[in-house]
Amino acid sequence: MFQNKLLKLILLVLSLGTATNAFSLSLPGVERTNPSIIIHDTVVSPGEILLQMDAFDFVGDNGQVSAISLKIDIDTNLIEFIDIQNTTLAGSWLANYNYQQNEITIIYTSFSGNGYDIDGKLLDLHFNYIGGFDDSLKFKPGCEVSNVYLQTIQNILYVDGAVSQVTAEGTVSQDSIIVNYGDMLSMPVLAEGVGFDSVNELFLRVGYDSNLLQYQGITEAAISGIEVMDTNEVVTYSWRDTVGFADFTSQDTMFYMNFIFTGDTIANTSFLPGSKVFNNGNIVPSQLLNGEVTGKYWLEVESAPDTAGLVTGSGFYFAGDTVTVTAVPEIGYHFGDWLYGDSIVSYDSVFTFTKSPAQDTMVSEFKANTYSLILFAVPSNGGTVTGDGDYQYGDSVTVTASANVGYNFVGWLFGNDTVSFDSVYTFIMPHNNLGLTAAFQIQTFSITVSPNNPDYGNVSGGGVFNYGDSANLIATPNPYYNFIVWTEDGQPVSYDSVYTFFVDQDRELIANFQYDAACSAPVGLYVDSLSDSTAMLHWLPSGEENEWDLVWDYYGFDTTSAGNLVTGLADTNYFLENLTAGSTYDFYVRAVCTDDIHSVWAGPYTFTTWYVGFEENSLINSLVVFPNPANDVINISFGKWVENTLIQYEIVNVNGQKVITSGTKGLTKSTIDIGKLPVGFYFLKIYMNNKTASRVFIKR
Repeated sequence: MFQNKLLKLILLVLSLGTATNAFSLSLPGVERTNPSIIIHDTVVSPGEILLQMDAFDFVGDNGQVSAISLKIDIDTNLIEFIDIQNTTLAGSWLANYNYQQNEITIIYTSFSGNGYDIDGKLLDLHFNYIGGFDDSLKFKPGCEVSNVYLQTIQNILYVDGAVSQVTAEGTVSQDSIIVNYGDMLSMPVLAEGVGFDSVNELFLRVGYDSNLLQYQGITEAAISGIEVMDTNEVVTYSWRDTVGFADFTSQDTMFYMNFIFTGDTIANTSFLPGSKVFNNGNIVPSQLLNGEVTGKYWLEVESAPDTAGLVTGSGFYFAGDTVTVTAVPEIGYHFGDWLYGDSIVSYDSVFTFTKSPAQDTMVSEFKANTYSLILFAVPSNGGTVTGDGDYQYGDSVTVTASANVGYNFVGWLFGNDTVSFDSVYTFIMPHNNLGLTAAFQIQTFSITVSPNNPDYGNVSGGGVFNYGDSANLIATPNPYYNFIVWTEDGQPVSYDSVYTFFVDQDRELIANFQYDAACSAPVGLYVDSLSDSTAMLHWLPSGEENEWDLVWDYYGFDTTSAGNLVTGLADTNYFLENLTAGSTYDFYVRAVCTDDIHSVWAGPYTFTTWYVGFEENSLINSLVVFPNPANDVINISFGKWVENTLIQYEIVNVNGQKVITSGTKGLTKSTIDIGKLPVGFYFLKIYMNNKTASRVFIKR
């Protein structure tokens, strides 16, 4: 407020003696940051006035003003707008006065193609001021200034103005009345003042609350012939003496306003803007004082919380009556204090006091009792619980059970009763101490084992295990057969016939046996990088073989008479493309030991291409690792590098040990250094967007 007034004072001083853009504002220590349009404050007598409006700093980048649209809010009961005068910009000016919206609209447009800088007076507002009240002239939303390029000038500061009345020369007042509920009252309207020596006309607007007062007309006193209109809780009194005048230099009662008091609080009768007194035909600066009706007052006695106890003492009282209020708490609560407003007035549940001349509310604050909540976890190593502690009766309590790895949450128990199956359980604290038990159950997993061919060997060690158990799988080959590798989902996990591991999930493992021959067939056939038209085929050597033949075709083809044969493969993978979408294929692989010696065909391995447009998992499944085998680095490809995606990885040896991991930082480039790894088989696991892909590679 102070900064606004200081700015307006500075701008007013600088605007004296200038009409348009004849100067620019510059004062030591004062820096303008925004162009501004300012309505000045003024203190005047009722009547016609000119109120200056300035426009500062519309120069430079903010200059070349070509159009102005202003909306100004006024009280039409106090200000009767006439027109605008002394405009300073050449062009077309229009001004409109909207009574319904209490709004002055001012529109300016320059002559075609012209724009003007301005740093001073813009125009004068010409209006008739009724007086009796102050009024603010406020800019409304929608004000806009544009330059010659039809660009809206930004960051304009719109500073409101005000019109205030000079010192009053007379007082019109309403009296204060004390009345019982339902009684008639007559409130005198008085006039007094040196400026009221020849009063010949008056117009008064008086507002009242119809919920508290019922208007009953007037009783004339010093003046007669008053016209009265009562509409929408506003009474207007019009009087004019065309022959003589009334002298109210000394205080006198002009008339009485009659009401029936029907309220339970103080009722005000208020003079409203537009009220005016004429002396010798001219409006006199007047002070208008409101009236007050005091009656019997209501006392509301409440409890907080409203269900925490019973209270008594509510009723109607006269000011000065002795009142006693009482409070009795319900179970789970105790009495705290009596509140009047925001102040504590008593700590006694029975409280006596003197009624004040107002509608009062007395609140009995009941305090909730505090009880303990104890939480247990069963078994104790099954998980953790949070939320125990002290709570007040009626509090909303949330307890949380978090199962440890290898356990599942079962439910919350109160005694032997299950109260919730949700690990996050919210309830209302009862009026007693409480113990809750979070029940946990260890997880069980199924380990399924089978041979790749029951004629080649047998397996043992599978079954149902608890989390954390050690599974011991044994693969025993039949005569003339050798154990080659344990595989899971087509990928090798151990080359030891006795495979021991920590159980933490369901697993299905296959023991791969191979006929003991000079040239053994490959094992571990699987497919990845599937799409609607491509697939990467993989297999594992079962011995020292380093060359393979491959045959593939649609599902169920006869290898003796059909199929697409690919010979002389040096890698343990082969990429197929131009496949048919949504189709099922088989492939077989055999080892080439010499030109004349080949292994039997391993397979078939069956796979199905994606349907056209089915892209779920396509990105993660398109993972390709190359070269394979590799010496120092392996390269990662998804067909394209994935930007702004967290990709994490880990490399696991055939014993299930993690030997390289990306940690939380993720994959930052498309290569992984494997130079320090020992020679052997490894598994690369990729994690991206909650999807997982695994690939086998060989370190040379």
